[in-house]
Amino acid sequence: MHQYSIRVVALLSGSLVATCLALVACSGPQSLDRAITVVDESAYTQALADQKNDPAEAFLTMRVEELGISAEQAVARDQALSTTKNPFKARKDPVAVSRGAVVYKKHCADCHGQNADGRGTRLPEALAGADFHDFSHRFASTLHHGAPRAWFRKITGGYTAETPNSDGTFSEMPAFNDTLAREQVWLVITYLQSLDADLQDDARAENE
Repeated sequence: MHQYSIRVVALLSGSLVATCLALVACSGPQSLDRAITVVDESAYTQALADQKNDPAEAFLTMRVEELGISAEQAVARDQALSTTKNPFKARKDPVAVSRGAVVYKKHCADCHGQNADGRGTRLPEALAGADFHDFSHRFASTLHHGAPRAWFRKITGGYTAETPNSDGTFSEMPAFNDTLAREQVWLVITYLQSLDADLQDDARAENE
């Protein structure tokens, strides 16, 4: 074999190994217990109670207090966020991961499961397509960064499962466009992107 061809094969083999190792490490969202800080969960729980369980209003009220801005500015700031690019980095922002995990626990876990595996108590049966630990979700999210855009569309616009349940019905996810603030949606996605291998315990500890 030509020396150049050997070099190319070696490079491709190395890339393949690196890809496989990355996917093995990228096993899906970390557990809620590990991701969530007590402060973030307590603050959001209280805000929900104060705002009569209006998730978007509760979150934006928190941002008003945290950033020292008006309610109008908070809404404008939220609406200015992209619908295609996540402003948060799951591997570098444990605060965003924690806050996203709190929103997931409050508004998503009943259907998607405490372990984000599609085995929530409100679903008639488990959905393989809702398992955020499976290969397809990790491949798209980790290597191509394409999944977050699709996830944003499905969370805000709703989604009907392609595979029917055993009784012939189709499980549906409601649209959260009017329920969650845009930033909340991205925070949930950030949690779903969070990987055990990429978040350091000492980084989390600073925010507890």
